[in-house]
Amino acid sequence: MPFYTPPKESSFDMDKEPNFIVPVIASFSAKGGVQPLYFQYDDKTIKITSVHWCEKKFNFFRFECTAELEGYLTEINMTFFPADNRWVMKPK
Repeated sequence: MPFYTPPKESSFDMDKEPNFIVPVIASFSAKGGVQPLYFQYDDKTIKITSVHWCEKKFNFFRFECTAELEGYLTEINMTFFPADNRWVMKPK
């Protein structure tokens, strides 16, 4: 039986320059909700392990998330612009 190994509490190396446009796999609900699940950065697929809060404004959704890559966790902000169908990622 495999054992669960929790991710390490360090952050992986991600440029600190703000606002990268990234491809995202997201879940959309019938009621108009949206939640990011994965995004791609620097040719790596990164899993979003949890969404801490979501702020819905007139023309965008902003998410504060925890992401995991290669066993490391980091805090990020994801912003979704439905009019452009564009996602923007910013490391914290």
